[in-house]
Amino acid sequence: MEPSKTSVRSLSAFLFLLSVAPVYAQLTTTLQPQTVTEFDQYASNVEQQLAERWHGQRPFLSIDGNPSDRQSVLGGDVFIRPGNSDNPVTISKGLIHDWIGTVFIPNTPIQKVLAILQDFDHHSGIYPSILSSRLLRRSGNDLTGYWRVEWKNPLLTVALDIEQQAQYRKVGSGKWICKAYARNISEVDNAGTAREKKLPPGEGAGYLWRMYAYWSLETVNGSVLAECRTLSLSRDVPPSLTWVIKPFLQSLPRQSLAGTLRDTRNAAIK
Repeated sequence: MEPSKTSVRSLSAFLFLLSVAPVYAQLTTTLQPQTVTEFDQYASNVEQQLAERWHGQRPFLSIDGNPSDRQSVLGGDVFIRPGNSDNPVTISKGLIHDWIGTVFIPNTPIQKVLAILQDFDHHSGIYPSILSSRLLRRSGNDLTGYWRVEWKNPLLTVALDIEQQAQYRKVGSGKWICKAYARNISEVDNAGTAREKKLPPGEGAGYLWRMYAYWSLETVNGSVLAECRTLSLSRDVPPSLTWVIKPFLQSLPRQSLAGTLRDTRNAAIK
């Protein structure tokens, strides 16, 4: 009797898991102090560049320097581009993923966009990758919030508990900025099951150790141009694990930023 297609597929999947099990055992790594130092230096340089825009020394948005880019965004495109010609940027035992994205949110007051970004209690209903969320504390326009995030690809499912500190400031007429820092990030093994285990920050597979987001919001004729630059820190990729995690690490930051901009726009224009 010939085996059924279902049994063949099940056997293939089982053999595949056996073959990759030793590889998954190699995924564990630890965040090193030198990696953090180099990431912080990079972020400091980016913040100096942004400060020039926010304080009027350069155009407020990066797309203002290219009329065709601005027109593309005003036409409805979610415009994503690397923040550095070398992206990701290699540092000691880590990679910095630097992306800039801009979206046009038509017929929407800037206060509504700010309310969406600050509403941690409802982020799980706005952003599909956020499974649960809540506001932890707030003092004026300084907020701390929590997300349980899950990302999937054919080989990996990654669940993270993330705590973000966000600082919103008005810098001019119809212009707001935000600096948002996620440093307290924990991987969650077997998330949502009886075997769920939350790892200490800096331990695990190292898919995401830091995530900084810098928002620039500008009112334009009763609408909003929203630009976000994200810096995320992940592990480096040893040659033996390239096929497992390199595609995931390289595609996730860009896709996540594009999705955040798209979902924010969709929530704002409802």
